[in-house]
Amino acid sequence: MRRVFTPLVPQPRRPGTFALLIAATCLLMLLAAALTLALRGAAQKVAEATDGRMLVQVVDADPIRRDTIADEVMARLDRMPVLGPAHRVPPEEVQRLIAPYIGSVSAIDLPLPAMIELKKGDRAVLVRRFRDLPAVQISDTGAELGPLVRLIEALRGVALGIAFVAAAATTLIAMLAARTALARQAGTLGILHALGATDQQLSRLVTGKIARDASAGAAAGLAIALLVILTIARRLSAVGAGVEPYLTVGAWITLLLLPLLLVGLAILAAQGALLLTLRRAP
Repeated sequence: MRRVFTPLVPQPRRPGTFALLIAATCLLMLLAAALTLALRGAAQKVAEATDGRMLVQVVDADPIRRDTIADEVMARLDRMPVLGPAHRVPPEEVQRLIAPYIGSVSAIDLPLPAMIELKKGDRAVLVRRFRDLPAVQISDTGAELGPLVRLIEALRGVALGIAFVAAAATTLIAMLAARTALARQAGTLGILHALGATDQQLSRLVTGKIARDASAGAAAGLAIALLVILTIARRLSAVGAGVEPYLTVGAWITLLLLPLLLVGLAILAAQGALLLTLRRAP
């Protein structure tokens, strides 16, 4: 009769629940990190586009008087060198901007305001300068988009918090997996310990299996996250109208490095939990 010997060293097994949990936390972390990085880029774009920009509107129903006042505004702006360059928006461009929102009404029949854009300006100075022109309205583009920037920053904070929660969950999962493996292999590890194996050697023995499962789970999470991110980016690019995914090359490198950091965190947490448990053992 052939004897069957049970090996003392734990044999590799197929990735199980631990790998699936790591895949889920890795997916959650990558999506949250991608959202954080994308919102950061979007906030920077909005801030750069609206920093100090002013919009001067001449609101008058009479087209002749409106053009006369607009010419006067442009003349005064040219005599104010401390301000940035001024650009009068052509009426055709104004009509094209509002065309999607007025349905079948012809934009030509509407008393549209004359619009002048300034790349840099001081609203208080402009208000004093055009106080004698009641048809002139001045708005600070950056101030009007302030609530949008604050909303983006709030969403960034939430996404960053989710990423940290995923990292903390990975640490706890790895510690629980290490203790479970230690309890399951207690007899085998006890024999190895009696044969002279040190706590460091036993912890590396168990941590090797955890490292393989964590790597498999992180790879699966990375693959799914990239698929989701690229799909969303392609959909956003197809929308157009200035809606673009703001993920730079540095952001992509960060996303690719995060799974490695997650695996390293899981290994360190598992090894720490194992060493602590082994040292407390009699």
